[in-house]
Amino acid sequence: MKIDSGRLIPDTVLHSGKIVTVDAQSSVAEAVALAGDRIVAVGSDHEIRALAGRGTREVDLRGSSVVPGLIDNHSHPMQAGLEAAEVGAKVDVTGDRSIEAILARIRAVVRDARPGEWVTTSCLYRGGIEDGRFPNRHDLDSVAPDNPVYIADGGRNIIVNTLALEMAGIGPDTPDPSGTDDMSEGHIVRDEQGIPTGHLIVGAGDLARRAWWVRLGQDPQMWDLLQYGLETSKRAIVAQMRKFSAAGVTGTRDMGTSVADLDAYVEVAREGSATVRMDLVLGLPIQHWSVEQITDTLRSYFGPRQGFGDEWVRVGGLKLVAQNYGYWTTTPKKIDKVIREANRLGWRFAIHGTPGDLGNDVEVIIDALEAADAESPLAERRWSYEHAFGLVQPEYHERLRRLGVIIACNPMLSYFGAGRAMEMHETLEALKLAANGGDLTPLQRTVLEWGQPVRSWLKAGLHVTGGTDTPAIAYDLQRPLLGLWSTFSQDTLAGRLMPDETVSRMEALRIWTANNAYATFEEHLKGSIEPGKLADLVILSGDVLEIPDSEFLDLRVLETIVGGRTVHEHAAATV
Repeated sequence: MKIDSGRLIPDTVLHSGKIVTVDAQSSVAEAVALAGDRIVAVGSDHEIRALAGRGTREVDLRGSSVVPGLIDNHSHPMQAGLEAAEVGAKVDVTGDRSIEAILARIRAVVRDARPGEWVTTSCLYRGGIEDGRFPNRHDLDSVAPDNPVYIADGGRNIIVNTLALEMAGIGPDTPDPSGTDDMSEGHIVRDEQGIPTGHLIVGAGDLARRAWWVRLGQDPQMWDLLQYGLETSKRAIVAQMRKFSAAGVTGTRDMGTSVADLDAYVEVAREGSATVRMDLVLGLPIQHWSVEQITDTLRSYFGPRQGFGDEWVRVGGLKLVAQNYGYWTTTPKKIDKVIREANRLGWRFAIHGTPGDLGNDVEVIIDALEAADAESPLAERRWSYEHAFGLVQPEYHERLRRLGVIIACNPMLSYFGAGRAMEMHETLEALKLAANGGDLTPLQRTVLEWGQPVRSWLKAGLHVTGGTDTPAIAYDLQRPLLGLWSTFSQDTLAGRLMPDETVSRMEALRIWTANNAYATFEEHLKGSIEPGKLADLVILSGDVLEIPDSEFLDLRVLETIVGGRTVHEHAAATV
């Protein structure tokens, strides 16, 4: 038995189950005891039940498994929460697979909107759309002629109506952004007559947002268009926390929050409303700022620095987007300067790139990291390479390993994205959202665009973490463990994408728990079920290690415990 001798009378004992500790030995126990917000003992039923006192809550697990609280290492909680019905800030179209269904939802909101009021939506469903194409400005005009409409299908791929295009000053004569220090590369999708269709790719969306922000009197930000007040932001955070809790997620990283949004996270924690622990990575809008403005901001920044905070909310570094869909967010020279300057000032980066056949920026990024490392070593700094789709080259694995860079993968995003890439590959090529496949089959190209070679990364000695990128894809609470499933199975909507890259369930569970805790320098606090660590646990409806593959996605989150407190309980829970 492992026990924290300072606390012998537990508040809660979970027994007669399978406690998957995810400790260094991958131990499995029968029971665990909690006191206050900590785990105090792990061991056999006999050992742990003997610790119970008169007021101890004893829970018979009846053979169910308990795992450490899951951690989503890459998410955008506030943006996801704005889509919740109870918040009402955005139209939620994440589950709609046809243009007709998308338009119906927008139409319903426009009925109550004032003329000229912005109507914004969630990301589109990331699998294939039944129509075989995306909505265009004509579709949106049919339901919203007097309101600007903004669909953000991911942060850099947007669809708008005619009024929004006019407000941005984008017309037939507007050139595609070519990519400079001050503007991303991009593409304005046009019809056969050269008229913009409303689909704006990467830098074209940035060009439009700049014009819209001037009209709105808002400063540039990294991810979204509209900015919301403190109370709306707080409600969005709490709404998304409820969804996280229902999926067994007890901690996450906001991968690109603004300094202005920090107050909302702090207030939620201060008011006692938080049910999920938050690590906040500040978004750097590199495409909108000059090198001088970025470096001046970093040098003069007097806000909370990385590592500042407590067990509920803390600042975790900076995010930099190098490429999206093969388009440079800024020039490689500027990326090199920003990485090196941030490193000199002691910041660490989470770097977003898109390897594979969409535009291989990984060489530029690794060159810049190695140059920064030569000035001030990155080892143990826990910088990360986000997404890493198609990062299959062993030479890159080795260079990143030497630098101590973490691979932050997104298997659940791959699960859906691969389906769209297969079903809509001709449409994606036509929009310049995917490179021409050439001699590659759609499946071969999909592997390059969305493949996550998890086994190879682990074999190379890389530290691998897991995240969803929600709201790029929405949590499916009918399949709360889809992230784990897609990590170990390599399964996607396009089939098993890389069958030689499967890993064990324990390895997958470690990626979503202990490894994610390591990424935020919190491995001493969470990520495994061990005495002295935070009592962040999830009770599942079956044996997470042994249940047949055919039944794995039927597993339910029966109870989510954060800091010893139940924050979610399934309506059908029987433990």
